[in-house]
Amino acid sequence: MPQFKYKAITASGRNKSGTIEAADKRHAISQLKGKMRQILSVTEQKVSKKGTSSARKNFGQAHKKKESPNGATAKSSGRLKSRFSSKEGLGLNFLKRLLELHSSGMPLGDCIRLLSQRISEPQLKEVCSRIWKELSEGRTLAAAMATLPAIFPASITHVIEAGEKTGELVPILQKIVAYLEEKREIKAKVMGSLAYPVFIICVALGVIVMVLAFLMPQIDGMLASLGGERNFAAHVLIESGEFMKMGGPFLFGILLIFGLGFSQWRRTDLGRKWTDNLILRLPLAGPITLYSNLFQTCNLLSTLLASGLTTTEALRLTERTIDNRLLRERFNTTRTQVNEGIGFTTALRQNRFMPDLSLDVLSVGENTGNLVHSLTEVTKSFREQLTLRMHRMTVLVSSGSLTVAFGIVAVVAYVMITSIFQVSKSIS
Repeated sequence: MPQFKYKAITASGRNKSGTIEAADKRHAISQLKGKMRQILSVTEQKVSKKGTSSARKNFGQAHKKKESPNGATAKSSGRLKSRFSSKEGLGLNFLKRLLELHSSGMPLGDCIRLLSQRISEPQLKEVCSRIWKELSEGRTLAAAMATLPAIFPASITHVIEAGEKTGELVPILQKIVAYLEEKREIKAKVMGSLAYPVFIICVALGVIVMVLAFLMPQIDGMLASLGGERNFAAHVLIESGEFMKMGGPFLFGILLIFGLGFSQWRRTDLGRKWTDNLILRLPLAGPITLYSNLFQTCNLLSTLLASGLTTTEALRLTERTIDNRLLRERFNTTRTQVNEGIGFTTALRQNRFMPDLSLDVLSVGENTGNLVHSLTEVTKSFREQLTLRMHRMTVLVSSGSLTVAFGIVAVVAYVMITSIFQVSKSIS
């Protein structure tokens, strides 16, 4: 009867490896399911000499890497961290592929090994290979993912760890994938909403520069050669163009220095707190920033609580993901009060973290013991508000940009028409 080598996690949380006899791989997995909490990998043992020598070779290579943890392996970790620091979609793609395989009944370790062999995308393949290497050395999936913090943040790895401890990893993966896709969709919608207004503003600035730097000097030269007089609008535009030519580089340097200084000041605690407070007070950006942070906070908090984490741990992990410093301080005070025994909704209301209507919904869920459902409903409400605010901002900014561009064109047309009249009078 064939023998299968397995790696699994026992009920006490320890890693165990060994061999088992079964008719095929499916029967081997079914035998292990009743004895182990989680199956990492099940592979059939091969007795060929080639396979044995290959296994010894791989073992020797792994043993050499283990002996020098601060050498090539540490350098590889640094390269991975810097290479994937801006690849936020890699983590989502990995989790989606893992969910597709693991939800079909394949053991977790076999899923990772198969992904490391079959995926053709170089970066994602390297991520899968790195995690498979960590699993082969006896680490859990959460510990393996924690070695790549640029791809898998701590909030995600802690949720994975909770799923591994409870043995319900598939529903946890489903919640994480849904959360990350929701977050990416919101981010894409924000960037898409801002793309058109930014394009209009750039076009308007281009028109201003072209008119002041090139068109108005030609009109002024034409008026001077034909004996025409400047009107007030032409005088303002021509002098503005001359000022831009003479003082434009100097003004650009001042703005550049101011921008760099402001950026450095914003990195300080006082600067970050002051600017974040100012952003929340702005007419258009304030509500968008508020609802974006509230949506992300409630969405992640409901995912963490649904995964089985305690309220204290879920609040601690959620606090790290809040971007706005003022809202983070309010949430930190809320977390401290909850740890001291105050109700979750009561603490949020005292710190004015979210609107009263949403707090009423959370209060009902907290009193009925169904806080996760209430957080999910509040998250939907925040997303609707965020979508509405972004649409409103897009309309206002686009309309304002078009109005400014139309005003510039109208002024230029007025100056050109009046200049032609002045030339006609001079000729007559």
